Amino acid sequence: MNHKSSRGLWLLPVVVLAFSNLICSQTAVSPETVTAASESALTQSPDAIDLLHKANNHGVSFQGVLVYDWSKGLDSDQDSGAGFGRYSFDLSMSLDGRKALGWEGSAGFVRLKHHINHFGETYDGAAQIFSNIDAPSRTTLYELWLEQRLLSNKLRFKAGKIDANTEFASVPTAGDFLNSSMGFSPTIVAFPTYPQPKMGFGAFVHPTANYGVGFGVFQTAGMGTLSILEPGFSWNIGGGERPGRMSLGYWRLDGTLLRLDATPISATQGFYSVVEQSGWRHPWLGKDGERRLSTFFQFGSAENQASAFTHHFGGGAVVQQLFHKRSQDSIGIAATWVNFSSAPAAGFDLDRELALESYYKATITKHIALVQDFQFLHHPGGVLTNRDCPMITPRMVISF
Repeated sequence: MNHKSSRGLWLLPVVVLAFSNLICSQTAVSPETVTAASESALTQSPDAIDLLHKANNHGVSFQGVLVYDWSKGLDSDQDSGAGFGRYSFDLSMSLDGRKALGWEGSAGFVRLKHHINHFGETYDGAAQIFSNIDAPSRTTLYELWLEQRLLSNKLRFKAGKIDANTEFASVPTAGDFLNSSMGFSPTIVAFPTYPQPKMGFGAFVHPTANYGVGFGVFQTAGMGTLSILEPGFSWNIGGGERPGRMSLGYWRLDGTLLRLDATPISATQGFYSVVEQSGWRHPWLGKDGERRLSTFFQFGSAENQASAFTHHFGGGAVVQQLFHKRSQDSIGIAATWVNFSSAPAAGFDLDRELALESYYKATITKHIALVQDFQFLHHPGGVLTNRDCPMITPRMVISF
């Protein structure tokens, strides 16, 4: 791609975002109206729709998700002129074993991922990745697993190629934030999640509706075997209107490992915790739903000699349906802080990095959403020569 065309491409997300804001500001055109129009267009291909319905009736369903990010640093000395554009496309197939095979409690899942760095160069000074789709360009079989539920769903087994973050250290409340540390603690060494899930096995026990324990064993990217134990507990406050949960995880990495100074060790370990709580609620008039405030907190720790990150603290708040008749919109603000290893071989000038993030998610239809994200990176990478960096990232999400 030539330089001139690359410079022009950064305008695309801006135009799309501006157009979405125009739609959202017009009270005469609601997301429901736009959705109805898009669904009407889909009915023009009845054969394809009929085929999908038949497959779904037999336990096979498909889903596609396209995520496009364009990022630009607001400090001109730390940004390429065109910014950085990339996209990730997922195509997945879910199998309901009862419908497809008559096998009660079974399920399967296949997920293909195609990621392309479209144009420009990313800002690589930050230790905490500011977009959770950032990765080398590649097309891969991302997940392939089978699952079996027993004893009225109190016992569950899962095996195959698994994104470990879908089962462990997850933070559902923070799902629309872009910084990768909002999704899981970066202190977990060799955690087999995006962009490289690995083969693994998980066993999950839920003796009651409010209590459960998960245990997983995973291969890693050349660093041995990762074992994770995560008990969790959930609750409801105020007559069931304010749910919350807490999980506490322990992980251990066994194999032929190296400390930061390149001396060998046989294992390293650490802990993490996630707390989520739904709080304030404000109902709108009629049947227009309600505003909802949800909060989350994260903590993680790892050994100083074996991990570049020794401690991690994160937390934030999300408000759903901030505006009337915008039931699927959300706004969030959060912070994530990591403490770097003090080992001389780690090579850090500073002992911490802080990322502040805010976003607004505008749902245009049930198939299209746009996110405007802003982050401020303080002491990026723990390197003295890296200046504080403000970063904007418009994101477009198309699902079908």
